[in-house]
Amino acid sequence: MKNSTKVLTSSIAVAVLSLTLTPAAYAEVSASVGIANKYLWRGLDLGNGSAAVSGDLKYTATNGLYTGIWGSSGDSTNGSEYDLYAGWGGKLGAVNLDASIWSYNYPSSDIDPGELTDLVLSAGVGSFTGTLYEAIQGDDDNDYRYVTLGYDLGKINATVGIHDFAETDGNPAHLQLGYNYNDNVSFAVSQFLSDDDSDAGSTIGADNDAQFLVSYSVDIK
Repeated sequence: MKNSTKVLTSSIAVAVLSLTLTPAAYAEVSASVGIANKYLWRGLDLGNGSAAVSGDLKYTATNGLYTGIWGSSGDSTNGSEYDLYAGWGGKLGAVNLDASIWSYNYPSSDIDPGELTDLVLSAGVGSFTGTLYEAIQGDDDNDYRYVTLGYDLGKINATVGIHDFAETDGNPAHLQLGYNYNDNVSFAVSQFLSDDDSDAGSTIGADNDAQFLVSYSVDIK
């Protein structure tokens, strides 16, 4: 696993370097910062009610390749987080496609850089988007994935997320409903669809309290 981790980390670093060397005329740099009342991740409050501050810096080439770094506070278990990512986004006819690799890193924890890595594949048509998050490093020898199906009507959106554990029959699912008040302020409510985790082999969804999220974000130009 250590060798695989080094290979994945090196691959992301090479992708970041290659995009950085793309001529400036063929690239766009974007950034954003945000604050939320909690760190809501896949229906779970990772910060145990603490507010989270986040930021993103992204480099995109005209051929659809992109890379960047996203960071956040608020994870009560592993501490502050930064994620490195690289991928490609584009269209095939009427289908929006995106493929990327994300490495989740926690400097103050015992988790080595690159030890938690997902392959993320997304396809969207019209208002519908489906996304697969496949664990390729970490998460108990890669026996976990997360799948979402989203519907976006502009100001209003809905997402169903399913936690899929390969070694169990349980697949805890949650529904999240969101409302974008404007370009900066958004609200969301997330609720697990069952509080019975006895068949899931996990405590995910055991606490069936609804999660309420309010966030404020700003694009920096």
